[in-house]
Formats: sequence, C-alpha cells, structure tokens
Amino acid sequence: MRNFYYRLSAGAVVVLASGIVAQAQITQQGAAQINEILQIKSTMSAEQRKMDSTLAWQSLKAQGRLPSWIGAIVGDRGVGRASVEIRGTVSDSLTQLINDVGGTIDSYSVGSNLIKASIPAYEVERVAQSADVRQIASTPGATTNSYSPGNVHPIIRLQDPLYRRWEERKLAKVENRRWNRDLPLLASNGLIPSIFAWFADASTRAAVGALTSQGYITHRANYVINTLGINGSGVKVGVLSDSARAARVSTLIQSGDLPANTVVLPGQEGPSNGSDEGTAMMEIVSDMAPGAQLFFASAFNSVDSFAANIIALKDAGCTIIVDDVSYYNEGVFQDGPIAQAVNTVTAAGVTYLSSAANSGNKTQGTSGTWQGDFANGGVAPGGPLAGYTLHDWGGGVTTNTVTSASGSPIALKWSDPLGASSNDYDLFILDSTNSAVRSFAAGFQTGSQDPAEIANGTNVRVGDNITALKWAGEDRALHLATNRSRIAINTDSAVYGHNGGANTVSVAAVFWNSARRGTVPFIAGPSYTTETFSSDGPRRIFYQPDGTPITAGNVLIGTNGGTVLQKPDITAADGVYTKTPGFLPFYGTSAAAPSAAGIAALVKQARPNYTPAQVKAALYANALDIMATGVDRNSGRGITMADAAVAYARSH
Repeated sequence: MRNFYYRLSAGAVVVLASGIVAQAQITQQGAAQINEILQIKSTMSAEQRKMDSTLAWQSLKAQGRLPSWIGAIVGDRGVGRASVEIRGTVSDSLTQLINDVGGTIDSYSVGSNLIKASIPAYEVERVAQSADVRQIASTPGATTNSYSPGNVHPIIRLQDPLYRRWEERKLAKVENRRWNRDLPLLASNGLIPSIFAWFADASTRAAVGALTSQGYITHRANYVINTLGINGSGVKVGVLSDSARAARVSTLIQSGDLPANTVVLPGQEGPSNGSDEGTAMMEIVSDMAPGAQLFFASAFNSVDSFAANIIALKDAGCTIIVDDVSYYNEGVFQDGPIAQAVNTVTAAGVTYLSSAANSGNKTQGTSGTWQGDFANGGVAPGGPLAGYTLHDWGGGVTTNTVTSASGSPIALKWSDPLGASSNDYDLFILDSTNSAVRSFAAGFQTGSQDPAEIANGTNVRVGDNITALKWAGEDRALHLATNRSRIAINTDSAVYGHNGGANTVSVAAVFWNSARRGTVPFIAGPSYTTETFSSDGPRRIFYQPDGTPITAGNVLIGTNGGTVLQKPDITAADGVYTKTPGFLPFYGTSAAAPSAAGIAALVKQARPNYTPAQVKAALYANALDIMATGVDRNSGRGITMADAAVAYARSH
C-alpha cells in the first residue's frame, strides 16, 4: 500500500510514497536550534542587515560571534576573502574604501549601480557602513543545464566495446527499406561499420564533420537541408554557455564539426577550468544548420556579464541566440537583469531560446519544486522567539522531506519586487529527525534586498527536512527550488528566471530515441515523453521588469494575482552525440535548446525578414503533440520539427 503525508500531531511520523520515514513536525531540539539562530539574527548590525544571508553569517563567524555548532554549518566560507556584488552608488569614496580594506575591484558599472569585488571577509561589514552601499550579496552561483547520463537511458553506452559490437550486429539486420534514412547517420557516428554507408543515398548522409547529432534526422533537418537547399546560410547564431576554449574550438574546426568562421567574442572563452559545453552546443547548432555562422560568449562570469554578452551577441549581428545557463539567484516572479537583456534583444529582432532547466516535473513524479501561497502553520514547539510563523506545506505539515539530494543550493523566493523586499522569510533544512539544523539561510529583507533566501545544499541528505518561516511581514506567494533534488510535497512550475521569460522560447528535452524506433523522425503521440528531469511550467509572474505590480494589491496565487506564462514553449532532442569530450552523449535541456536553435536558423534563412514572433510561430507550427493532448506544462506545443517550421515560413 502506498502511504502519503497527512496532518499529524507534533512528533508523529509520516511514511512517504518514497518509503522514507520522516518526522511530520519540528521537535523541541530542532526548534531550539532554529530559535538560537534567529536570536543571533535579531542582533545583527545595520551593516549586516544590508548583506545577504551568506555574507552576514560569514561576517559573524569572522568576528568570532558564532557558537561552534553554527560556525560548523556556516563552514569555511566565513574565512578568507569574499567574492561580492555591491549595489548602490558607484562613487570614488566607495571604490577608495574597497581598496583601503585590502579589497580588489574586478569590475564596475555606473549605469547598473554595481561593483564586483573581492574583499577580506572580516572587512565586508566595514564596506557596508558606507552610505553609498544599498546591498552586498555573495557572487551568485550558476549552472549549465546539461545532465549526467547516469541511468537516464542505460542502453546508450557508447564507450562500452561490448555494447558497440552488439549494436553493430543488431543494426546490420536493418531492413533494406530503412538503409537510406538510418544507416548514413549511424555510420557517421561510429555505431556501425562504415561500409554500410556505401549503401545509402548520398543526399541523406551526415551533414557536418566527423560526428552528427541525431537531431539532424529525428527533427527532419536533413530533408530541409538536402531537399529544400536551406541550411542556415546567412544567419548568425549566438551561443552562451560556460566555456568554448580556443584549443577545443580549433580542434572542432579542423574536424569539420564547427565552421571555419566560428567566432568567440574577445575575452569570452569562459573559465579556464570550464567544460567546453559551449562547443558541444555549437556542434549541435551546426549539425542542424550547417550554413549558419556561430558566435560564442561565456555566461559564467556574472549575472551582469551574462546580460551584457546577450547584448554583445546581438550587436555582432546574431539574429538567433541560445543559452543553457541558470543562475540560482534569478527572479521567479519578476524579470531580473538576464531576462531584461533578453527583452532588449527580442525587441531588436532577435529570436532568443533557452533551456527550460533540469529540475524535474510533477507529471513524472520527479518534482523538486513547491509553489503556492504562504500558509500559517503555527510555531515550532517552544517558540516563537521573535514572532516567526512556520509555513504549512499542506495538510498541517511544516516540514518537507528531501527524497533525492543533488547537493545544489536550495532557494526560497517570494512575491516581492526584486531589490525591494520588505517581507522577511527564512529557510532551514533539518536532519531526518527534525532535531538538528543542517543548513539555513536567514538574512534580512528591509526594503532594499531581493526576496530570496538561498541555502547551501552541499550537506543536505536524503531524508532531511525543509522548513520555511515568515520572520516578519505579509503573506506572499512562495517558490521553493531545490535545483535537481526532489521533495515529498511538491508542485509543478519548476521553470523560472530568464529560462522561462515571456520573450524566451523555453525548450524542454525529449530523448532522441525515446520511442525506441531507431534514428528516424519523431512522430506525435504518447510514445514520446519529455525527459524525467526536464523542468515543467507554467510560470507565474507578479511584476513588470521595472517592479510595477501586474495586479496591484494582489500578489497571491490563490487570488489569481499576476499573470501566467505557458512554459516550456517547445520540446527538442537531447541525448545526442557531439565530438566535445564529456558530451557523448549530451543530455539535458542544454542539448535540446541548441537543437531548436538550429531549426530557428533554418526558418530565418527561409524568411530573413521574420520577426521573433513569426519565428516562434514557425517553431510552433505543426509541432508534434506529445504527453497531454494539446499544449501542456511539460512539452509546451510539442516537438518542433524542421520541415514543418520551414514549410510554415515559406507559406506565410
């Protein structure tokens, strides 16, 4: 029998559908630890209240003001130098102060009121004393939306010689009628002896280089390229990811897997320890649209650099731009700097695509998201110390059990405007018995901070329990993102940030061979489903990009505040092959987004004067309906197909 959570008295146990046993409510011991943390929070100085939670607790540890058990949770982040982003007035006195305390300024922008710097941890509070400082936050983390193969599709084990020989024997039995459409691509990808390629029609052979993405055939790009003569020529496509280092780009140009005119914007190769995921993405785009010119810029320098590089790619002439990056601090209920840059370039005629992310979905039981309105769950036993109220996740349960742990940051965000939150929520993760705090985020929101608390997920384990509480203020809509972990009490609406922006074409992922039909075109129907890790929608927003409420006075989901965006928009292939080491195969919405971007480039060549709205209409045209009938929260309009998209463009 499957058992689910339900309302119990404090201390009773809950048996979850996953089989994990957890405490339903916080114990006296757990409450005592939360209270001690909140007691220290209440003593924070005015300067520390300008800091995000990470920096504020770093500062307290650097000053020796934390008991050892809290210091252990904060970790060594409270020692040494802190990488920070300072928002306020970029003045000579502030830059001089940063230099005086031994800090170094990495970059600054007067227009954005931002300084990016490295400062000794024990001196951050001194910098915060400046009247020119409105907010100091630790440099936000980012992730690409690739996905480790693991057991996603265990049959695909290209590096296993025994598997390869078995696959070769199996494919040698392919019927004659399928040789022309199957064997050329498979041979080019090294899955069968190349002698079989001689039996294939030359017009259907792999389009680019030594290795060609399966999307070339499954999305019917081969038909558009070889029969219609449309290959993306004259179209410039910009790619943003972690890195595309010169040596890897050069190698792929030599093998023919990237075009000779590929451009990496000056200084934008990305970090030296990057994975070259950008080159793998460019390979996919090139396979789908081999005539397009490719441009790359890193999205991993900072949020503002990412936004600036979106503009730079537009200025370089790119009319199609695609990325696969998510920043953990991006706004859920309002567009932040990255999404605003997307808005800028789409208004200038650029079609922008992005990965939907890999945070799972409700339909397939893999959700790591909870979204809904704050509900009063009372207080923990022995509380409250400072008037806090626990959040009720449903059925009177005030903790939410982690059923799969990724180690990624866990973020709680709520429906206040960015940079102007005056309602104060905190986030705690307790152990499986709800008696010890394992991680937390408890900073201040006093009117100049973002509505977010982001906790370190490194020490979070399966069976641990997440609790949210309102320290002060009004009820707001909440969004909990565990970023690839899974939780027992969950909802849909995993897509957020620029990945799910109103002007972004948000791309979900479907395994290229999920129907086990071989390398043949996708078809509509339930045999295809999005990847279990592919993020779902919809996305609700409450504010315009400038912070103006969409529904003034109504920022709750239960009263239908704000507006709802249908996300993701479309679905495309992942699990495809590239030459870039580490991306054979290449899983994740990171691979799906460039598959769709290549199709967008074909559309743009077919109709150079098309606006972004018209390109989107072509991508949507006759998309293959999968999963729920019609537009759905997992696949959007369905699998976009190159032949249907180009046919639409040529006839409209």
